[in-house]
Amino acid sequence: MPNYKTFQDYADSLRVRIYGGDSTGAIQPLLTNSSGMMNITGTVGTSGSVAVSGPVEISGSVAVSGSVAVSGPLQISGSVAVSGPVEISGSVAVSGSVAVSGPLQISGNVAVSGPVEISGSVAVSGSVAVSGPLQISGSVAVSGPVEISGSVAVSGSVGISGSVALSGHSIVDSGPLQTSINIGGLTESGAFTEGSYDILGYTSWTLAVKYSGTSGDLLTIKLQSSALSGGTATDSDYVFDSSKTFASGSWVLFTAGINARYARLYYVDTGESSGTLLTYFQAQN
Repeated sequence: MPNYKTFQDYADSLRVRIYGGDSTGAIQPLLTNSSGMMNITGTVGTSGSVAVSGPVEISGSVAVSGSVAVSGPLQISGSVAVSGPVEISGSVAVSGSVAVSGPLQISGNVAVSGPVEISGSVAVSGSVAVSGPLQISGSVAVSGPVEISGSVAVSGSVGISGSVALSGHSIVDSGPLQTSINIGGLTESGAFTEGSYDILGYTSWTLAVKYSGTSGDLLTIKLQSSALSGGTATDSDYVFDSSKTFASGSWVLFTAGINARYARLYYVDTGESSGTLLTYFQAQN
């Protein structure tokens, strides 16, 4: 009987070729690249969870139709297109660009080393803290507070329905308040309807008055100041500061000539035409 080998004692000859079945049931060999790594050119479908203990590096694009949950750091050098929601509980470091067509919910921090450019609209229901420059070419709607420690450059329009508070700086823009004059067609004088303005806390302020009526040269507007503190100022507590008429137009502007506690406007109408006075108060500190 010939002396044939039953076991292979040469290790280099112990090689196995692996086959698998394709979608049609045909048997196909499993291919590798020149480095010996598994070469997959089609789609990989996984019905369960995939646990990876080391880093995952993707040099091409990844298309995900479902949800992706990432608990650790994720580094991507290419582009990622996601049609479903993405929930991230850890931090995300992005060195390139990220395009998101759907909603994006992030419970942790997002650190971006490059500029963030948004061409569409951004709706934020919570707070947004920006430490660097932010450039937005579209509209931004924010229902919660916005805290910015750096600079903000906006090339489009910004619409604010509420108040704007800047640390160390505040702006007041109120009006118009209406005062009707000479209803009976007689010469008259008196203080404006809105009363006095507490101007002591402002570094600069302006009282603007617009007149709608005729014979503006016969209507004199006086700015009066009062230094009374701890009570309500009466007519005798006010002193004359400056005066103007509407001889050259329908607007007159007043600002502080005397730095006192209160300021008010007083009119003297020597004509017989009726009209209205609209007052605007603008101040900052």
